[in-house]
Formats: sequence, structure tokens, C-alpha cells
Amino acid sequence: MATPCPATGTLLAAFRGGCLAVRMSTPHTTGRARPAQYPQITAADVGTVVNRHGIGTVEPLIRPYVRHTPAITVDRADFGLPSGPLVLKLEQLQHGGSFKARGAFANLLLRDMPAAGVVAASGGNHGAAVAFAARALGIPARIYVPHVSSPAKIARIRGYGADLVVAGATYSDALAASQEWAASSGALPVHAYDQAETMLGAGTLGMELAAQAPDAAKVLASVGGGGLLAGVAAWYADQAQVIGVEPEGAPTLTEAMRAGRPVDAEAGSVAVDSLAPRRVGELTFAVLAQNAA
Repeated sequence: MATPCPATGTLLAAFRGGCLAVRMSTPHTTGRARPAQYPQITAADVGTVVNRHGIGTVEPLIRPYVRHTPAITVDRADFGLPSGPLVLKLEQLQHGGSFKARGAFANLLLRDMPAAGVVAASGGNHGAAVAFAARALGIPARIYVPHVSSPAKIARIRGYGADLVVAGATYSDALAASQEWAASSGALPVHAYDQAETMLGAGTLGMELAAQAPDAAKVLASVGGGGLLAGVAAWYADQAQVIGVEPEGAPTLTEAMRAGRPVDAEAGSVAVDSLAPRRVGELTFAVLAQNAA
């Protein structure tokens, strides 16, 4: 269910995980069988893959390539809240500057790779993560970003050696351009959030945090397209309440929860309109709906 956020009035959606069946094989880096390619996963069956078992299987596969980021404990009073411990997971210290590297490596290591390599659309962080992962694994990458992407993120993507294309005013424009390239080139699209492998990779952040803060009763995760929140909620299952937090100017999950399905959310600023998705993903919403409390 959704409850009002005292600070902003934005709705916060709380989630719990569930025990679901799994279609996941042993990571191929162990020398045993390579994971089977997922069939075309739908919203109806994505929960059979994105769950604690799936995340626990993916974690050792991506572990050689991602950082185990630190978590620090501060006093909530420092932020104008009632005094008490607050644990912050410093994922900005991850390769590429965000948690997105986890999903990028999960995609590139779990999926069959065409000769054309990979293609991704991004406001910046996902593109940097895919570019970093592609360079580490020796895979060609083309990244599409909108014109308003920050110069620092554009420079980071280029620095990782990816072919960068600036296309359109919004993330949606860049995504459409990347889809055209994927169709014409045969490159493998790596979605920023609405992909099982992306959510599984993001879920490894929750796995780490659960070990670093085992007594946490509530876990807050940001929401754009929903990939991070879905992965974290899938890992925590019934062990903690997971709360999604989103900007007032981009209430993608709030609107989806109200409608019972992903719908466009009206953006409240130029930056949000250009960098954030208009709606949560079909697959991410399915995982979150299955785990809603």
C-alpha cells in the first residue's frame, strides 16, 4: 500500500518480498554450466526469476567486476529527524559512479553477446555503467543519451571507450534511437531498468546492505524506472520493509500504484523530463506489485 511522505507529500510505496520459483542456472564463470538464456520474460512470470535465489546466484558472477561499497552509520538528527541510527550505502563509490554497474555486468555476463555488441539508452549513469562493463569484458558498446545529459557523464562514457550518440531532448528520445540501432545492427539492447538481469544486478546491493546493516527494519531506495527498488525489494523479502522514494516532479511509481499498471507521469521540471523515464517499467512494476505490502 502507499502512504504519504511527511516531508514532501509524495506517496511512498512499501514492499515485501515473497518466495517464488526460480529459473536460474549456475554462473558460467565457475566452470560449470552457463546460465540458460531466459525465454521472453513477461510481467506474469518475471517474479520466478527476480527473487532472492536469483540474486544470490548472480552475485558471485558479477562479484569480480563490481565493488563491495561501504556503508556508514550517522545520526538521523543530522538531517532534522528524531535521533537514531541511519545507515547510508555509499554506492556512488561504485564503478561508473552508481549502482548501475551491477545490472550492466549482470546483463553482459548472463546474456548471449552478438558480434555487434551492446546498445543502451541513458540519462548518464546507466550509459556509463554499460560502457564500463563493456570495456572490462571487451565488448563493443554504443550509448545513446539526450542532449541535456551532464557534460561530466558524457565525458565519463566517452572515457570508457564507448561509441556515444547524443540524440533527442529526452530519455525517451534516446531510447527510441537506441532501439532503431538495435534493430538495424543486431546489437543487444541493455535496458536501464525493465530487464530481469538489470533488476537481479541491482538486487545485489540489497544483499550487501543486509549484511552490513542486519538490524535495519526499513530500507529506502530511490525510484525512477523501478529497477533498483524491485531488486532491493526482491532481496529483502519479508526481512525488512522496503520503501520507494521518488521526486515530487517525477511520481512514476505513485501514478502506477494508483492506476494499477504503469502509466505516464507528468514531469515537473526540465531536468526530470529529460533524464527520468516517464513511467516505471512493465517488468519492474510486476515485481513491485507482487511484493507490495
